[in-house]
Amino acid sequence: MNHPSAPGSTPVSHDSSSFSNSIIMAFGKLVFAAVCGFILLSGAGLRADVLKFKNGDQVHGTFIKKEGGQIFFRSDQFGDLSVREADATVELTAPLAPLVTETEVAIETEKPKAPEKKAGPAPSAAPPKPEGTAVAAAAKKPAPPKTGAPGATPPAQSAEAESKTLIATTVRLGKGFIKWWGGWHGRIAFSASIIDDTAKRSLYAIEARVKRTWKRDEVQVEPRYEFRRDDDVTAVDIFKAYGYWRHTFGENWFSEYRPNFERDRKSSKATQLQQQFGLGRHILKSKQYRLHAGVAENIFSTWPMDRAKEDTEYSVESLFGEASLQLPWRITVTERGAWYFTVDDSYSTGWQNEFELTKKLSDALSFSFRYEVRFNNPDPRVTDYERARFLLGFNF
Repeated sequence: MNHPSAPGSTPVSHDSSSFSNSIIMAFGKLVFAAVCGFILLSGAGLRADVLKFKNGDQVHGTFIKKEGGQIFFRSDQFGDLSVREADATVELTAPLAPLVTETEVAIETEKPKAPEKKAGPAPSAAPPKPEGTAVAAAAKKPAPPKTGAPGATPPAQSAEAESKTLIATTVRLGKGFIKWWGGWHGRIAFSASIIDDTAKRSLYAIEARVKRTWKRDEVQVEPRYEFRRDDDVTAVDIFKAYGYWRHTFGENWFSEYRPNFERDRKSSKATQLQQQFGLGRHILKSKQYRLHAGVAENIFSTWPMDRAKEDTEYSVESLFGEASLQLPWRITVTERGAWYFTVDDSYSTGWQNEFELTKKLSDALSFSFRYEVRFNNPDPRVTDYERARFLLGFNF
């Protein structure tokens, strides 16, 4: 039997429809927040401000702040810089912070919209009725039906408040990640070549480089992987990982630790770890060029994959040199070489060198040419090499 609705009551189907619409709105806002968070996180490392000097020099990096008549700037090549405002200006090419701030303000300060009022007859210009008449008229109107316990929040408002809280939390997490990651920058690069003539050869290489600089410390990690097939037969399968930690003390002196890991699964079928403990001095250090030189103790540890073969460990002294040059048109040249020798003549001289020229095509893309050579490795089972390679990189 169907019971007629009481006068002034609201049909249940209307409440269900409002609740469904609120859920759809909340889900849409959640998707919008996820997209905004992804854009913010993806753009965290694309900051590429420019510090322009009065003499025409330019340094690329990240603007930090202006304080006390000084410009504090974190450059890609020279670390943290402090320059007088009278000597340089800053060009902000990707102002990320205002974008986050506006988003956060728009979300956290947004207030619920007032319910729309239905159009009705225009109010008359008649004088107001006596207070008693108004009270009597209000008393005749039936009270609205209660939809839940006293003090309970309507489902639609509760879902909307939860979605706003979730979006605001996502924005705060995005700001925190950008602040933490802001000091890190680097590059992801790859190279590929396929040749089909007398033999079918394919070569693939991928690498990543992540670097961060503090006031007196500098850290860099660089994993690489190279794979090659000749006539459907694996010829090269090598994983390498380079890194260093450099600490500067005094004005021109520094110490550094460089671990180099190499695992060759095809040629030498061995794993080698080289640890270099060095002491060096900054010979030249300016905005456009650097030159370092020093001495180091190197420990070469080799473990063959065939466990029947013997492990080896060599201790070798070395001299090393590092140079970098910043050229016009966003071109950077870097080189690092080491000459290995022993004081007791138990090891013949060997050397290793890496030269790289990089051209930034844009703030995000770069093109590099690299030439590497290693001659007379202390363990003869680990193969020497000489190679040249072109790389296309994505900077962050």
